[in-house]
Amino acid sequence: MSSRAAGLSGPVGVDVVPRVAPLLDRASLLAPDELAVALMRISGDDGPVLLDALYQHRLVSDQVLSCFVGLAWAGAEFPDRVLGRDRWRELFAAAGYTEDGLRVPRPTAPQRLYRGAVADRRADWSWTESRAVARTYAAGGFGGRLPGAIWTALVEPERLLARNTDRDECEYVVDTAGLAIDPVAGCAAFTAMPGR
Repeated sequence: MSSRAAGLSGPVGVDVVPRVAPLLDRASLLAPDELAVALMRISGDDGPVLLDALYQHRLVSDQVLSCFVGLAWAGAEFPDRVLGRDRWRELFAAAGYTEDGLRVPRPTAPQRLYRGAVADRRADWSWTESRAVARTYAAGGFGGRLPGAIWTALVEPERLLARNTDRDECEYVVDTAGLAIDPVAGCAAFTAMPGR
């Protein structure tokens, strides 16, 4: 670990703004280990904000961005509320397609993917190849989520931005602009369990 990462000392989970200022004063790119330390010392929802600020100030290279953009997405509870979709598009475009933080060739065939969500959030960007994972999200009840439905789409390769498997969710980050999304037959609505 570099001694330059020491500018981020302090407890984990504090506001990201005081942490960004010392990094923005740098004149050199952050190494991957420095960025890893910076991201570990803030909350998951602050990770995308920090990564975006560093990238906009040219303190993170595209290569290093590739290692962290998918993980920053996955670490945030509601990543598309933390950063706007245009910012995410720019970050993912610069990073290239990644799987678990590694830049790899994008799949060449369309992927049948699923999402468990209420109807108003069916076009959000976190999708999965697993109907079982989508069903868990559709059932709601954790993370403040309401019960919803299982949605499906045949996703063209150019819409696939990243893949994250570290939480056993088989997550794909998908740009859903203009994507045809349909409810899965027989899985269109869940209701809250009694007592919730």
